[in-house]
Amino acid sequence: MILQLTHQLELEFEKNRNDKEAQGMSRYMKNRFSFFGIKKPQRALIQKNWFSIIPADLTHDDKRELVLELWQKEQREFHYVAMDFMAKWKDSDILLEDYDFIEFLLTNHSWWDSVDSLASNYLGRYLRVFPKQRELVIKSWLKSENIWLRRSCLIFQLRYKSQTNFELLKGLINQFKHEKEFFIQKAIGWSLREYAKTNPVSVRNFVKESGIQGLANREALKHIG
Repeated sequence: MILQLTHQLELEFEKNRNDKEAQGMSRYMKNRFSFFGIKKPQRALIQKNWFSIIPADLTHDDKRELVLELWQKEQREFHYVAMDFMAKWKDSDILLEDYDFIEFLLTNHSWWDSVDSLASNYLGRYLRVFPKQRELVIKSWLKSENIWLRRSCLIFQLRYKSQTNFELLKGLINQFKHEKEFFIQKAIGWSLREYAKTNPVSVRNFVKESGIQGLANREALKHIG
């Protein structure tokens, strides 16, 4: 059944392939991925129709198998559909044992577009549903050589707003602030800029006290000065 579903989606993508657009999309992603060349509005319509044929009684295992099957595909559109499929899941569909599942997705076919979506959406939800897992995740990923896992530690709270654990975020930023990696510095600034929408005074004070510089500083203060 899972293979039938993914094959049906592939047929729809093939019918709507645009090689010229695909080349541009691939260049935008530094030629890390191939594409069918289907723009987001058209893909959204295709996947909406595809979602409608997915059986409502899929088990938890079936859902993860479907995501992983899509994730193994070459074209990036499959990965986008997988993430949008996960976004439709209820909190009751999120399982304690999803730790390995999430880590696999973050560390395979990794780039900013997939990592940012997974970290701020599914990982963020996972750690809301299972808050006791937060220490395990951060402890495991904080010193990882994989920049995407480190970045995920910084941005999983992006949608938390007033529920953001600012003390935790500040502690992480202080550990990462001297790292020169672009995607880490960007994540520091982004996480602070997002929380500044809720608590601009605290963010401004922390930026001054922490001494973060450059990109992280500019991003953090972009809307509050």
